[in-house]
Amino acid sequence: KTGAFQITYTDNTNLYICSGYGEQKTGGYSIAVNELYLTDSNIVIDTSLLGPKPSEKENPQPSYPYIVVNTEYLEQTVTFE
Repeated sequence: KTGAFQITYTDNTNLYICSGYGEQKTGGYSIAVNELYLTDSNIVIDTSLLGPKPSEKENPQPSYPYIVVNTEYLEQTVTFE
């Protein structure tokens, strides 16, 4: 939870691609999926952490932003960029 992570999980029907950015000092963060595409051998995902708006920085509670992308199960290797 406090450290960044990138994992995948499958139930042989769905593929879950997960990316977390670890502990952030305040709330208000979000994650953008910049790219998600399929090549002959890989599923490529590129995400970015977006900072909070100035009004959201007032929340002193730490947050733990993550995203889960659910897609159909494919046998290609997931590459995180």
